[in-house]
Amino acid sequence: MLRFVDRAATAVGSRYFVAGAMARDLLLVNTFGLPSGRATRDIDFGVAVESWEQFQALKGALIETGQFDAAPRQAQRLIWTGPDSRASILVDLIPFGGVTSEGKRLAWHPDKDVVMNVAGFEEALESSLRLKIEEDLVIRVASIPGLAVLKLIAWQDRRHENDKDAADLLLLLTNYADAGNLDRIYGEELSVLEGVQFDLELAGAELLGRDAARICHEQTLHQLQSLLGSEQLVDQLARQMNRTSFIDEAQVEWAANLLQRFRRGFLGG
Repeated sequence: MLRFVDRAATAVGSRYFVAGAMARDLLLVNTFGLPSGRATRDIDFGVAVESWEQFQALKGALIETGQFDAAPRQAQRLIWTGPDSRASILVDLIPFGGVTSEGKRLAWHPDKDVVMNVAGFEEALESSLRLKIEEDLVIRVASIPGLAVLKLIAWQDRRHENDKDAADLLLLLTNYADAGNLDRIYGEELSVLEGVQFDLELAGAELLGRDAARICHEQTLHQLQSLLGSEQLVDQLARQMNRTSFIDEAQVEWAANLLQRFRRGFLGG
């Protein structure tokens, strides 16, 4: 499926990256051997397009392969059937770039009755990592700081619907130190580790906050500064994190501590 998307995006001149749970697992599980999060049956792609015509050309190219079907009533969604129709996967193509407003809002063409916040997608593409899937297939995957930015934006928009974004963000906070950052933490960022009494998870969370802020453009940075500057929203996010992961009441503050360290890193201490 990744090969088909890569070919179609190249053919229509669109840059793309893998986002969501697939990106999370390609990095945490397949690259660093860390625990996976919740299972999912869909794969998200951010696709940079200059116009709705280019986006429709991408969808059309995928459908013409015979491996994808258009999903009813959902403009962003295709259904991958592949060689085995019993193993269908939902594929979401999220356009950004020339089709978004100045406020990073996407009003779905043609009715424009569904509006989506795509702040952070440009930053996620710019900071994405090139990952070799096979010898002749290299794809771009959102980095962990890019995923953290996207998860925060998504949580702000749909926090009343479910706890999925809170759970995913907690997984990133918990594992960032072990996701290729130990040398940094014990070297150039040793002061962060010393500031949390040599707790690697807390140091990783603060470092992730710094790295996430570093990749943000001004508008996205302001959105997330507003979110993380709100005690009410941060408390709500921490409570959702706790609900997703902890049973032992003795550990119930752990997610909140991780989030506060991320917040400290993002807001500059």
